[in-house]
Amino acid sequence: MDTKKIHQILISGGVIAYPTESVFGLGCDPSNKQAINKILAIKKRTLEMGLVLLTPSIEIVADWVNINNKQLKTFSSPTPRPITYIVPASDSAPKWLTVKNTLAIRLSSDPFIKNICGLLGFPIVSTSANLHGEQPCRSADEVQEIMGSQLDYIVFKKTGPFNNPSTIVDLSSGKTIRP
Repeated sequence: MDTKKIHQILISGGVIAYPTESVFGLGCDPSNKQAINKILAIKKRTLEMGLVLLTPSIEIVADWVNINNKQLKTFSSPTPRPITYIVPASDSAPKWLTVKNTLAIRLSSDPFIKNICGLLGFPIVSTSANLHGEQPCRSADEVQEIMGSQLDYIVFKKTGPFNNPSTIVDLSSGKTIRP
């Protein structure tokens, strides 16, 4: 895996597929609206359904969120399985990433995510590698078969130890949206 090549692809508006904690994800530079539109076209879905941002630390997305200290503590606390939080977006957040003035963000300790976000200086978009309504891909070979021709790079590594995509929790209300 060539992280410098992946970095160049991402900053050039490309879309990659990479393993997450449970399934393969599609990723791009969240500040590049054309790259976002490319992901939506590949998945055949609309932006209103939202996209997740993966980041190794809250500091990377601090300018894009509007959370209080209590919410920050919840967001930053370790959890037994991955949790994506729906958080209030700040005025600085790219509008094409927000749904009802919120962002979906998940902290990741994955070395690949840490490395790529460190090189980029911002989070990476993460949405399951699948066509809308279909099951997410669980291997690089499956990604290659279903959508490989539309992608700029596929990271051939295994997914993490979890069987299901992350739990989604609204940070403001505390309500679980997806168990």
